[in-house]
Amino acid sequence: MDDANQDEFLGDELRVTTGLMIGPSTRPTTDPVLAQRLIESLDLFDDAHPRGAMPHEDESSPEVQRLEHKLDLLLHLVAESLHPERPDPVEATLSSHGIALPAGTLPEACDRVEVYLSRLLPQPCVLGVETPTTRGSQQMTRWTGIEGPLEEAIGRWIFRLHRRDVAEKRQKVDAGRD
Repeated sequence: MDDANQDEFLGDELRVTTGLMIGPSTRPTTDPVLAQRLIESLDLFDDAHPRGAMPHEDESSPEVQRLEHKLDLLLHLVAESLHPERPDPVEATLSSHGIALPAGTLPEACDRVEVYLSRLLPQPCVLGVETPTTRGSQQMTRWTGIEGPLEEAIGRWIFRLHRRDVAEKRQKVDAGRD
């Protein structure tokens, strides 16, 4: 995809490419304050987030690990029972201005998308979008109704995703050296 085409929709801001469960929505958009809270709470549900990061916690404690696994299972079961039919993950390039997806991900008249921020969160974040534009193998759209604290929260989320992507690439390079 031509970066100039993506720049038109994603802006000059930081962007990251990641697997994302996203699809069209008929639900009302998520209240901006709730959407901001959902995005900011992602670290609690993030699979890559190190558990027991507090210095006073015993990371090797079997009891704590067992409780964490039980909680993970419970959250997964609740998520599946509340919304079993989620869209399959697609490779998406995100910025605080918009999103680029594989062509055909969204219908032509789409004005809202459901974004499942984590496989453990049963509630999607429903965000407004402009009518998608398809160019080649990409479908691009800009966010609508996202401003202020919600826009900042999305920017921080993208930064965390970018930071995680960079860390994973470094680990692969380091593993290749061994």
